[in-house]
Amino acid sequence: MSLLNDFTTALLNAIQVPYCTGSVTLDPAASTLFYKAPDSEGAELVDFAHPTETKLEALSKACQAATFGRAQQDVLDESYRKALKMDASAFATQFAPLELGILHTIRQNLLRGQKAEKPIRVELYKLNVYGPGAFFKSHVDTPRSDKMFGSLVVILPTVHTGGSLLFRHNGREFSFDSARAVAVNAEGPRAAFVAFYSDVEHEVLPVDSGYRVTLTYNLYFGDVGSNDQASIVAPNPVNEHLKASFLALLKSPTFLAQGGLVGFSLSHQYPFNVESTRLSNVITFLKGADAAVLNMCNELSLEPTLKVVYRGRYEENEFCLMNDFADFDDGEYVEGGLMRYLEEAGGQIVYRIEKGPSSWGSKNAVPILWFKTGSTLNTFQSQYLAYGNEATIGYAYGELCLVVDIPPAASRGAQ
Repeated sequence: MSLLNDFTTALLNAIQVPYCTGSVTLDPAASTLFYKAPDSEGAELVDFAHPTETKLEALSKACQAATFGRAQQDVLDESYRKALKMDASAFATQFAPLELGILHTIRQNLLRGQKAEKPIRVELYKLNVYGPGAFFKSHVDTPRSDKMFGSLVVILPTVHTGGSLLFRHNGREFSFDSARAVAVNAEGPRAAFVAFYSDVEHEVLPVDSGYRVTLTYNLYFGDVGSNDQASIVAPNPVNEHLKASFLALLKSPTFLAQGGLVGFSLSHQYPFNVESTRLSNVITFLKGADAAVLNMCNELSLEPTLKVVYRGRYEENEFCLMNDFADFDDGEYVEGGLMRYLEEAGGQIVYRIEKGPSSWGSKNAVPILWFKTGSTLNTFQSQYLAYGNEATIGYAYGELCLVVDIPPAASRGAQ
């Protein structure tokens, strides 16, 4: 296998399964849940070490129909989500993700790079009950702040069938059978958990029988004083292989012998607004494989930057890298082509190294080697006023990418 193929494989391996799972034993304290019933003055109790059908049915009757977010509103639509919910203020549990080691699992298996060293704040959000026929169609969670990076769903041990979680990310589909994960075993009752990033599409398949009961927690990157303090995390072997294979490329005298740029498409979706977002803010929230690539470059003393990559409608091998989104709202006409306009505005024209420079393109264009994962999560389209024989509306197509400048082989000690 060539060095380039080896790194490509390592990069694809880094774009790992976008969730992590596990299970924990429930002791008598963690298995007990208290809740308010609408027709009772006192608190009701369910012991999930031995939950009965009667107790679970009573819990479901104390819940309300579950809504979901759509266009910044809570929507009730049982053709899309049929489930029950109870707000955190209406129940109490001593289930503790930190004390049970769940956050350590999240740190080791989900977070990458410097993100794995940050404190995590866990916020209990809701209890959900999925009875027979309940489901939640495919959706993406809405982050409740710019520090929220994911969700933790704890499946409490109840006898049920169906209700598996499906995840879809980067064209791949994964299934987590929660009913099997909490099935009775000789070690006693165990709760299963799954943690995943906020941008990962997921759905709950219909429950066939029984009651599927879950606790949902919001996961945030915290500050000093959060309910989790960062601990030392062992090196991730996937990240280590990624770094080693890229270092091998840098040591090869035939890899970008004269130097050049390397670009990485992003494997996760990030919120941005072309009119107001600064890329220097977005780069601090990179996660998963994106954070792994960023960390790899930093550890190799390279200087990765997040760029806006523009391409015109007709230019197939000429792109423009910008440090921030272009401002097309000032009423200025774009004359002489989009690439020329963006270059004059401070952009860097690049071309795919494997295709060579365009004979009619910018004389200042430099080669770039793209590592594309097929992701189109961070693409966008902007309008501008184009002027040729007459004024028309033009369209600039772009995406966000990580870019690193590779020095010539001679100056990086390649041999």
